[in-house]
Amino acid sequence: YILMLETSRAYLLKFDRVVVPMAKGDRSRVVLDLAFSISDTYNTEITALTVKEELKVTWSDKVNVIINAYRDGKERNIKVIPKVRTSRSVKQGIVEEVETRNYDLLMLGTFKRSVLSGSLFGGIGDYVIKNSKIPTAVFSVKGSMFPYRKILVPVCETLNTRASFSLAMHIKKALGSDLVIADLRKYDKKRTHGFQTLFDRMGEMVSTYGENVTVIRPSFSTSLLDEMDLVIRDQRPDLIVFGVADSKSGKVRFNSNIKNLVKSTVQDIVVLKK
Repeated sequence: YILMLETSRAYLLKFDRVVVPMAKGDRSRVVLDLAFSISDTYNTEITALTVKEELKVTWSDKVNVIINAYRDGKERNIKVIPKVRTSRSVKQGIVEEVETRNYDLLMLGTFKRSVLSGSLFGGIGDYVIKNSKIPTAVFSVKGSMFPYRKILVPVCETLNTRASFSLAMHIKKALGSDLVIADLRKYDKKRTHGFQTLFDRMGEMVSTYGENVTVIRPSFSTSLLDEMDLVIRDQRPDLIVFGVADSKSGKVRFNSNIKNLVKSTVQDIVVLKK
């Protein structure tokens, strides 16, 4: 559990059981390596999942990926459970799997989409983050940024949630990263909680998750997107953390600011839905 801000359940995340869908290529491998680092800190049990599509015959290469994940985990004294699930499609199989076990977090790696693409994370990523019923972190991975030495968290309700800030702190602790908190709350047209507990208890946060935390309050622009662009150029982070929440109808909605930033930046991105 997160220790900082434990009086607020909005910040709580658990890492006892994490599931990482695996495929060929470096994107899921980056996410698995991050899960390994988190496990070193929080003793996480990791399920390396691959989905066998019912109508496809060739899939042995997918099994090799999760077997390699198991072997790598064993070398690091990390419990990795290789899991094969059969389903009509990969995206449905992932969502079905998270409903069958008591997982705490789903970590999914995808590749970056073009600004012109109608999809944010691709067919699988878009479906999973919208339909998963557990906290889900979707990573848009370039591949060359890991391990993340500097993490940027824009703090405003337009771009983030308290749970996603919590995720950033856990990643920071697991990797020993620098953390830059960009206070952009002035761009929130309607403020509900305003992350006030976070700023009131900053000292506790640093003592729990480590130093090298910088808070900046940029004021270069009157536009949130322009402000973020300037902050990213100035700070040059390896990972940027965003967060979204389910609406009252149970559907996750990405506002235009998050969509634009996910597609336009060269950095790795993670979007958490709790």
